[in-house]
Amino acid sequence: MKDLKKIMFFAIAIFTLAMSTSCSSDDSKDDENDDQPTTDFIQFKYKESDYTYESSFSSSDNINISGSTGIDDTYQKVTLWLPLNPTVGSHNVVYDLQNLTTTYQASFSFKPELTNASATSGTINITKVNASRIEGTFSFSGTQGDKTFTVTQGRFSVERF
Repeated sequence: MKDLKKIMFFAIAIFTLAMSTSCSSDDSKDDENDDQPTTDFIQFKYKESDYTYESSFSSSDNINISGSTGIDDTYQKVTLWLPLNPTVGSHNVVYDLQNLTTTYQASFSFKPELTNASATSGTINITKVNASRIEGTFSFSGTQGDKTFTVTQGRFSVERF
């Protein structure tokens, strides 16, 4: 009987020890964990007002990240074009329709004053790019007709598919 008690004691002790060392704390955080849910968004400041839209992702010859709201005369949209293989770092915004597959570009609609206006300067800073998500910041400006626009404090996060 004494031997059975010793065996049970050691079995329980080993089981308890194994369970306590094999489980990790739920409080630990891994910055590289891509399984964490993240909301897709694109936000920016225009004429001293803040705007946030749900962002969308599409790709063909390039990556298109955009967000919009409204219809007809209230339509507002911001679009960023990236190469298919964007890299982490700061990239100049250029207006070059001949090189959409290799350049970083942006356009902006803010009806009724601007419709599909192309940015001619600015930056898109990619802060995270992996198989599942692209994140970064941006600012840009341009002119359409006699209207000049400047978009600042832009941020985006979008799931790749």
